[in-house]
Amino acid sequence: MQRWIVVGVIAMAMAFGGGLFAFRTYKQNRPYPVWVPLPINPELPTERQDAIAKDLKTKLLDRKILVQVSKDLKLTDEWKMGSDAQCVEELKNRIIVRVGETTNRTGRIPSIDVGMNGKAKERAMSEKISMRLVKDVYKILGIDPPPAR
Repeated sequence: MQRWIVVGVIAMAMAFGGGLFAFRTYKQNRPYPVWVPLPINPELPTERQDAIAKDLKTKLLDRKILVQVSKDLKLTDEWKMGSDAQCVEELKNRIIVRVGETTNRTGRIPSIDVGMNGKAKERAMSEKISMRLVKDVYKILGIDPPPAR
């Protein structure tokens, strides 16, 4: 009888450990988009906001920009891909440029969200890529970046 109790306790411990591992893996692989909101003029009509976001996305998907992002952040090593061309294709699939909202001192205002789709376990890299893309957005729009804090 004591043997069966020991076997049962071991089986329960293994089941609990396996369940914990499965739950952790599930949480790490959930979608986790990361973006940087860039405030825009609230008086712009929504059609113009959508046009700006669409134009900005087409300019950001330029191969030269994405290759430079890949090289600057060493994405071939990070994502374990063979070349920058593969990283560019992956970036093209993950980039987000959309119209959203952000909060400032005066309340909620429209914004252009520039960022990346990714998994929760890739959050740190998605943040780096998003911040790097924002530097290119400032160049594309001809705006001086805000001063560093």
